[in-house]
Amino acid sequence: MFKAKKNSLIKNQSLTFVGLGPGDPSLITIGAVDAINDANLVAYPVAYKGAKSIAREIAISLIKNKRSLPIVFPMVKEKDVLNKAWENASNQLSEAIESYGKVVFICQGDPSLYSTSSYVLHCLKYNQAKYNIKVIPGVTSFNAAAASAQLPLSLQKEDLIIKPTPDEKVKLEQLLDEVVLSNKVLVLLKLGHRWLWAKEIIKKKNLLEETIFAQRIGFYDEVIVNAADVKLEKISYLSLLIIRKSPDYIYS
Repeated sequence: MFKAKKNSLIKNQSLTFVGLGPGDPSLITIGAVDAINDANLVAYPVAYKGAKSIAREIAISLIKNKRSLPIVFPMVKEKDVLNKAWENASNQLSEAIESYGKVVFICQGDPSLYSTSSYVLHCLKYNQAKYNIKVIPGVTSFNAAAASAQLPLSLQKEDLIIKPTPDEKVKLEQLLDEVVLSNKVLVLLKLGHRWLWAKEIIKKKNLLEETIFAQRIGFYDEVIVNAADVKLEKISYLSLLIIRKSPDYIYS
């Protein structure tokens, strides 16, 4: 892995990847605010040219008077299209840094967790970027959901599994068996339309009453409820489940 030597970096040129948290602006860290305030240009992801940006929406009070650069990351699965988008993004950011010096790339959540930022960062390192690069973490959606539900994510020696919701029913059943048999805690991200069939499997495993459903955490239409109480007809892609058996608060 490439690691630039400090003495080879160009002064006054930097790129900072900034995690904004799940959606509530009050969860943006002091480090993130400082980086944004210090930047001469703020870049953010969009799904297509002219599309709205969730990251921009979260940070709007901080960036409304800043130069901005929307960068397109298409919502597709084709690897060649994605690779080209990540390479284009790294080139755009490098050009922005040449012109404006200090640049930040903001993203929802945390830059290191299922984030486009990680791919762009890899491209920049692969191409041996000659400016300082920094990553500022953000509060994750499941941390925020657990806090709102006043539910411990993990106690003592409990295992915590964090995964995207599987597309195959049999894989979900296997994960739920781990929760039941091994007393593990399971966080399923990117739930979306899978909820329609996942709910029935969770119910079959007698875990529905012990599952927290969370959607659009930190936004005005946030929903955080017991999964058995979900009445929504449409489930957002920005939804998750926290599945755990009742916590054992007895120290052993």
